Amino acid sequence: MNKYKWLIAFLLLLTFIGILSFQENKAFVLVDSREIEVTNGAWCDNSDEAQSFEKPIPVVWRAQFDGCLVSCQGASFTKNTNDGKYPRFAGYYPDTKGNYDSDEFNPMPKKYQEEGLVLKVSGDWIGIEDDHSQTVFSGKCVPIVNIKQIEIVD
Repeated sequence: MNKYKWLIAFLLLLTFIGILSFQENKAFVLVDSREIEVTNGAWCDNSDEAQSFEKPIPVVWRAQFDGCLVSCQGASFTKNTNDGKYPRFAGYYPDTKGNYDSDEFNPMPKKYQEEGLVLKVSGDWIGIEDDHSQTVFSGKCVPIVNIKQIEIVD
């Protein structure tokens, strides 16, 4: 009989935790030891700027690699020049067939991931999205680039 009391107590605890976690359709994300409230609304501070472009915009940006996204199928970058309101961007590397939205995995080569390198990232800017905004990009929507080519500049 004692086992059943523990089982019921455990199930009640799980139910209580579930209710607290999803109260009022709100979720909480832990970022850098801080809890940030995320609602069903905007995921980024500048969500009014979020958009997908009808036609991709060809870009060539000099930037430094900040870190991997999606097991290095993509990466976060910081531009070397202050050319406007988007100093950072997310870039995605194509798979072996040149696709960006497939299940085939082709991570960005490690030679581009070294700290301190200046890279020339060429590709198609496809929009401004909330890609990893709460975990990587400090609450900001950022440009999304489908990378065509990366070169080491410095």
